Amino acid sequence: MGETSFEKRIRVLGEIVREVDSTLSFTILEIGALPIEGQKEPFHQLLEIFPRSQIIAFEVDKDLCEQLNQKAKQGIKFFPVALGRTEERRPFYETNHPMCSSLYKPNEKLISMYNNMEVAMLKSVGTIETFSLDYFLKESNVGTVDFIKIDIQGAELDVFQGGANALKEVVAIVSEVEFIHHYTNQPLFGDVCVFLAEKEIMFHKFLAISGRTLKPIFIEEFPNYPSQMMWTDAVFIKDIFKIQDLSSSKLLKLGMLAFIYGSPDVTFQCFKNYDEKNATNIQKSLFEIELNLLR
Repeated sequence: MGETSFEKRIRVLGEIVREVDSTLSFTILEIGALPIEGQKEPFHQLLEIFPRSQIIAFEVDKDLCEQLNQKAKQGIKFFPVALGRTEERRPFYETNHPMCSSLYKPNEKLISMYNNMEVAMLKSVGTIETFSLDYFLKESNVGTVDFIKIDIQGAELDVFQGGANALKEVVAIVSEVEFIHHYTNQPLFGDVCVFLAEKEIMFHKFLAISGRTLKPIFIEEFPNYPSQMMWTDAVFIKDIFKIQDLSSSKLLKLGMLAFIYGSPDVTFQCFKNYDEKNATNIQKSLFEIELNLLR
């Protein structure tokens, strides 16, 4: 499959960024990295544009991680590690589909009322050892993290709570969040939002909203129609009042990530601050990219 127009825009912008900082590289965490057929994470393109970058990916299934590592592209490594609040053993709730398994118990009374939620029903209960994010990074000598993509079925806040040190250097996060208790006693979007705001990471936008309809009604003959909005991916970025305090490299990184997730206005603010620090003019290049690719 050839390069899409959006991928081309990302690549061209990356080439401009490399001209002002040829050593720039990203450290990315992909927490809950089970591949979904037909879905391509846009931030993976950063590995090609900035070859020194790395993606540290987490999946709890050891055998799956071994398989993924065998065919992973350069720069990606999978770890069979369950991240949580701290180092402890916790119940692990396996569901009919592995992508719905969680540290939190499925709220079957609620989800049984909705169409097409059988995949999230409880299959079995085991135990699993969890590690805090800060503990893992220290033990693995990872260093600072720039970006986190996380989707672990209601346990995202647990990971953030165990990663207070890591969050100090993070410029952007894409996290699955939920609006109703899909899992029993799970934190909801508001809880995640408040916690990250305390770490100077602000809510920025929602990506596509997902949900279901109450049985037995189908709307538009679509069982996954989100009459009840249940979950989405939320984008969080460094507090806009703190952007000017970022280092030059962090400004470039946030600028690239914002562009990837459809916020060129944030990219412009980052590049403007970079130009003021370094006597460059990459903010102009951002507009030239858009104009040239629209011709």
